[in-house]
Amino acid sequence: MSEIPAGRLVLRPIGREAARAVLEGRHPEGLTLAPGYPSRFSLEVMEMVARSRPGAGGGPWFMVRRDDGAVVGEIGATVDGSTAQVGYTVVEPSWGQGYATEALRALLGRLQADPGIDRVVAETLEGHVTSRRVMEKAGMRLHRRRVGEVDGEQAELVVYELPAAPSGPGPHPPAPEKPSPHPHPRECGAPEREGSP
Repeated sequence: MSEIPAGRLVLRPIGREAARAVLEGRHPEGLTLAPGYPSRFSLEVMEMVARSRPGAGGGPWFMVRRDDGAVVGEIGATVDGSTAQVGYTVVEPSWGQGYATEALRALLGRLQADPGIDRVVAETLEGHVTSRRVMEKAGMRLHRRRVGEVDGEQAELVVYELPAAPSGPGPHPPAPEKPSPHPHPRECGAPEREGSP
């Protein structure tokens, strides 16, 4: 898995050693941590990476600011067949600066270039206006609404989909109903906050 340029960011793969460093309260080698990092969700991602075997090219990646090497969040995708489901989070002090949009655009570009992936989806809580705006700015469109379980409670979710390329095979079947371990719908983007991430 390689780095992905993302505007003012670079998406840097999160390896097991980097994940362990964050979990132990240390800075991963060559990186600094932005104010507010790690979030609760970031720690969940690090636990997942620390327990996992090296795997597919869906990440997760640190969102790293180019100018100071600070980690402001994470982004990644889970792949099920030919469908990738993306998720991302940015720490609160870095909200409203466009980082999530830049990172998502870069990851979507990488996923679209993968011949094994013909569909990309993301979901978030219906009321997460800011996260929905990030997905729309990155080129995703509202696909459908559904009820799902979030933190043990029923919640109204919206599913976004990246439209197929003009040479694509046409309409896709509905997004799968089974939940993905990543992303967590509450954390798909910056939690509800006015402003444009």
